[in-house]
Amino acid sequence: MIRPENDHESVTQKAQAAFLDVRQSVIDRARQTQTPIIVFSENRIQRLTAEEFERDAVEQVPERSDLCEGE
Repeated sequence: MIRPENDHESVTQKAQAAFLDVRQSVIDRARQTQTPIIVFSENRIQRLTAEEFERDAVEQVPERSDLCEGE
C-alpha cells in the first residue's frame, strides 16, 4: 500500500535530490560524448561545456548530502 507523504519538506528534499541526480547524469553524458549542454539562462540560449555547467550548478544548488541531513 502506498502511503501519502504528509511531510512537505521531505517531498521537497526528495524532489531536489532527484534533480541533482539528473543534473549529474547530464554532466556525465556530456563528458562521455564530448558535447555541450544547452541551457536557457539570462534570456538567451547558452552552450556550456560539462565543466562550465558543473561549476555554475554548484554555485546555485546545494549538494545532495546537504539535503539529506536529518532524515
